[in-house]
Amino acid sequence: MDSIFLLMKKSCLLLFIFPSAVSAFCFEEAAAHYNVSPKLLRAIAQVESSLNPKAYNENKNEYGKITSRDFGLMQINSSWFPRLAEFNVNESNVYEPCFNVSLGAWVLASNFASHGYNWNSVGAYNAGFSKRTESARKIYIQKVQSVYFSPNFK
Repeated sequence: MDSIFLLMKKSCLLLFIFPSAVSAFCFEEAAAHYNVSPKLLRAIAQVESSLNPKAYNENKNEYGKITSRDFGLMQINSSWFPRLAEFNVNESNVYEPCFNVSLGAWVLASNFASHGYNWNSVGAYNAGFSKRTESARKIYIQKVQSVYFSPNFK
């Protein structure tokens, strides 16, 4: 996890010099570090935020109470913050695009490590592994596959 910060420092400088190239760089670097597909990371970011680094979402329960929030390109859920607190992840730096992509790659790699390199683990990126969220996980898998397998998507 310490290497996330190294990636973030390297990419911050590049972000100001070559903004569009850095976008691709961020996905490639995070993917290489966590041994996941950069194309899959981009597909998830497309589904999660339409590649909007400032994307924000509030998740609410049936009573309208906010239960968690999602931030940035990869829509990093606030439920991860306690686990990431020792790395100083907060509501400000989570929006830094390369850092956000690295966090998303870490989440995805964690899913693969715990449940295998399969589409169910991709679906759990959004819906978790609970039996209760199986339907949402399947819908999310279809959304990501639709982007990932699109002939115009790279």
